Amino acid sequence: MDALEALQNRTASPRLVEPAPSRQGLQEILKAGLRAPDHGMLRPWHFLLISGKGREKLGQVFADNLEPANDQEKDKMLNSPLRAPLIIVAATQFKDHPKVPKVEQVCATAAAVQNMSVAIHALGYSSIWRTGKAAFNSGVKEALGFKATDEIVGYLYVGTPTLANRPVPENNIDEYVSSWG
Repeated sequence: MDALEALQNRTASPRLVEPAPSRQGLQEILKAGLRAPDHGMLRPWHFLLISGKGREKLGQVFADNLEPANDQEKDKMLNSPLRAPLIIVAATQFKDHPKVPKVEQVCATAAAVQNMSVAIHALGYSSIWRTGKAAFNSGVKEALGFKATDEIVGYLYVGTPTLANRPVPENNIDEYVSSWG
């Protein structure tokens, strides 16, 4: 698939099934992520791959740390990682640098997630980028092997879409772009 076609036609898929990308496909996806813009070449990102039984463990981590209000909310937390055969947890592990603030390091990690999302689409799979309380909870971070000071930028759910690409309305460029000077 052409790069512009992939960028302009990628959509998110909330329900994903097997198969996930092959080992070789996953390597291509991760390589795309590692090419993201990164001021100072700090490489502040770390990607944690969760599949198989690890998804059930992740659901338990969510339920144990996110204080569900009732059984229905707990079930949702337990089952949410089962919505895709693969989850890529993207986190920023901050590096001290006098010219690269934390916000730029988060942006680099976010750009890496975007690159991976487009690569996933280009390979014929789909994904959805999620955050929510699970991205900001220190207990979840610790259970996944991150420090409390690290920032989970997103959970990229990956797999085969159950529906054809859902239509996304075209944006009117003039509504979002202006010239200055």
